[in-house]
Amino acid sequence: MNNFYLCLALLLLFNPTIAWSEESSIVFTATPERCVALHKGQTCYQDVLFRWKTPEVGHYCLVLSKSQRQLTCWTGTAVQEYPYSFEGDKTTTFSLVSRDDAKALAEVKVVVTWVYKAPKQSQSGWRLF
Repeated sequence: MNNFYLCLALLLLFNPTIAWSEESSIVFTATPERCVALHKGQTCYQDVLFRWKTPEVGHYCLVLSKSQRQLTCWTGTAVQEYPYSFEGDKTTTFSLVSRDDAKALAEVKVVVTWVYKAPKQSQSGWRLF
């Protein structure tokens, strides 16, 4: 039974998530969606592949939601991919936006998690009893 839960956890960990969107025909994914660092607070490094398809011809951009920094822009409706070298110590949201009105059409998050929540205390050193 433990193997079942382990397999389920791995499946959920590496399964890309489809982002929410205001229009049902927009598809926006990030693979992998989770970046794992060893200790809490450490910077996590992960190559993330963004994929999307927009419903109509237009001018669109992939942006970091918090800073509104444009990562890439394009024109059209074809399925697009963008490889991104993620570096971060906290969960980051990315958005697909229309360049015409800067409206967010879809969002996806890259979640940062840790193996160890807090660093272990050193076993060396002086102790008073």
